[in-house]
Amino acid sequence: MHIFSVLVTLMLHINAHCMILNVTSQDRLNIVMIMADAFDGRLSFHPGNKVVQLPYINYMRGMGSVFLNCYTNSPICCPSRAAMWSGQFVHLTQAWNNYKCLDPNATTWMDQLQKRGYHTHAMGKLDYTSGGHSVSNRVEAWTRDVPFLLRQEGRPVTDLVGDMSTKRVMTKDWNITDAAAHWIKHTATSLSKPFALYLGLNLPHPYRTDSLGPTAGGSTFRTSPYWLDKVSYEQVTVPKWLKFEDMHPVDYYSTFTKNCSSNFTDQEIRNIRAFYYAMCAETDSMIGEVIAAIRDTGLLNSTVIMFTSDHGDLAMEHRQFYKMSMFEGSAHVPFFIMGPGIKSGFEVSLPVSLVDIYPTVLDLAGVSKPGGLSGHSLVPLVSVVSGRSAEAHPGWVFSEYHGCNANASTYMLRIAEWKYITYSDGLTVPPQLFNLSKDESELRNVAALFPDVCQNLDKQLRVIVDYPTVSKAVQQYNKQQFLDWMQSLEEHYSQVISNLRWHADWQKDGKFNEKKIEKWLAGLE
Repeated sequence: MHIFSVLVTLMLHINAHCMILNVTSQDRLNIVMIMADAFDGRLSFHPGNKVVQLPYINYMRGMGSVFLNCYTNSPICCPSRAAMWSGQFVHLTQAWNNYKCLDPNATTWMDQLQKRGYHTHAMGKLDYTSGGHSVSNRVEAWTRDVPFLLRQEGRPVTDLVGDMSTKRVMTKDWNITDAAAHWIKHTATSLSKPFALYLGLNLPHPYRTDSLGPTAGGSTFRTSPYWLDKVSYEQVTVPKWLKFEDMHPVDYYSTFTKNCSSNFTDQEIRNIRAFYYAMCAETDSMIGEVIAAIRDTGLLNSTVIMFTSDHGDLAMEHRQFYKMSMFEGSAHVPFFIMGPGIKSGFEVSLPVSLVDIYPTVLDLAGVSKPGGLSGHSLVPLVSVVSGRSAEAHPGWVFSEYHGCNANASTYMLRIAEWKYITYSDGLTVPPQLFNLSKDESELRNVAALFPDVCQNLDKQLRVIVDYPTVSKAVQQYNKQQFLDWMQSLEEHYSQVISNLRWHADWQKDGKFNEKKIEKWLAGLE
């Protein structure tokens, strides 16, 4: 009898939820999530959307809702996706870097849907569990507290391939997008239950620079004339850079380790940015193929489609490319949602983040969310039915970073016009404070001018996370992981460490660098 009453209660909950979203309980919503890699969220609204043609993102904007201030919870690939899949801040799952993320048996929102009757299918780039990425990437993260400066990335370059007929530059992504479209047309249409499909793309992440060897990272911005023609070159700006002496010490470390401390011409900078935007245009076309497959199979009226990214790309803003930063180009991501019961042509300015996706998906599916989630459902913000009862979104977002190319754990709180960034224990590295309503380029750190604002924001931040304790835990983890790795190499240690991505600088004085590491391990530096 008790089981029967529980089932009745559950069905009433699902029925009520589905009526709100204008579908019946017999037609529970399908859910399609597309996640890009390194897509700058500012391209989804004015003036960023004027620099490159993104017709399918604009279609989603017109047919659905766009979140103008969505942020990653950690601006690097694996930890960001760990937050999205788990619905938890990365310090709660200890997803410290690209090597240390979720356990393979972690419960994701897709697992929750599968348990409750959904057919689930994930394709393409997943990258949220531990053990991936290069040895260089993990060693650079573990040794970030060692007081040496070594270039870890290739200098950012551009590569124009093909001609005006070359539409498929990133063939790996196109192949998986084709497979997703085929799955929608030939599998999804035959299912007797609702489905949830996830598609992970690599674009517009820069390509590996092959000339730098097998350990090289992604520093090549590659596109074809076809996609470059989608960029309004006159709209491509050359960002202003601070002088080296005026840069925050962590930003200077990032600039140097990303191999951006040498001279760049304005033409080089503009080309890198234009090529990046062209790569975003190619990504947009893949989104279009998925939407077309859903439309052509008659599933558009029963499917919610979402698009986001794990992080952005600085594309030479702040004298950096890549991510690993709390600056807008790196931390601001797109988030679109369209489908039955979702407002059309609607903009949400409230700050939200990737941990909100987990409870949002469960809300769309009529599934009660489990305890312990860091995020909040965004459905009440975009539902066509007003007055939905739900836990209110707090109106702030939190992001943290513990990986390579930044020599201190970094914590960001975004609320209203303020972005507060603090580091390590909150004492040894100065904080940053930006007023985004007056300083969109984040070139004026006003922390010294507004100490009361910093104090209040730091107090709010410490309610979310005891960041000095987290920073200490990361430092201890880094030392132990490096020590274990070093001891596993035995007599090969010196050879291996000198041939990682930093080899060009390391080999100038390998014994000096090894000595620095020895002192760091001994707690002398």
